[in-house]
Amino acid sequence: MKVTIQKYDPTVDSEPYLQDYDVPMSENLTVLKAILYIHENIEPIAFDYSCRGRVCGRCAVMVNGESCTACTKAMKDEDVLIEPLAGFPIVRDLVVDKTRFHDRISGVEQRVRATPISHEEAIAPIDYEKVFNKVDPLEWCARCGCCQSMCPAVNSLDEGGNYVGPAAMIGIALRHYDPLDQGDRIVQAVQEGLWNCIMCGKCDEVCPVHEIEHLQTWTELRAEAEKRSLTEKKSKLMPF
Repeated sequence: MKVTIQKYDPTVDSEPYLQDYDVPMSENLTVLKAILYIHENIEPIAFDYSCRGRVCGRCAVMVNGESCTACTKAMKDEDVLIEPLAGFPIVRDLVVDKTRFHDRISGVEQRVRATPISHEEAIAPIDYEKVFNKVDPLEWCARCGCCQSMCPAVNSLDEGGNYVGPAAMIGIALRHYDPLDQGDRIVQAVQEGLWNCIMCGKCDEVCPVHEIEHLQTWTELRAEAEKRSLTEKKSKLMPF
């Protein structure tokens, strides 16, 4: 099986180039295992990974033009092209710099409090239907960047600067459902481009975390915003 990998070392290469490798097909072969085979048996490849189980998000790459986590993407007996995650600066080969992306998510996910959490609040019973069942799926976000790289609203020249992106919006929603957070997360969601999302579902399609339902979350945030008349002109990309 031919595996083509985009390689690039900024210290010696003027631009990225493609390199072909022969990788033997095997049972349960994933993209990550294929990269490891090349790295260990043919030549070094700069790549990143840790958990091998869709938790850390570090192994995200592009496979035949679609973003995915390499550890969960199954290989078929066909040629594939593996490239660094689109939309991020390339460090070397398949390693990209996600610093700004992670910093943005960390910023919106910080819990807002006017006063410290009291002992009574900390030990109060949890309403599983209204709190846990909403918060728990969102906490599975691995910050891999797959959704960000494929989001048409983020990558549009017209709307990209007006939409924080799916991953950060999930962070805002997480705090919206958090009973200990005192920030106005609906206002924040609108300010960060809630209405500029075109509801195409690409984030749900490429996200390796099946627990997260992006479009359902956006729908709930929009419903809360509409109750408060916090609406703005829809994106130019909106098809309806």
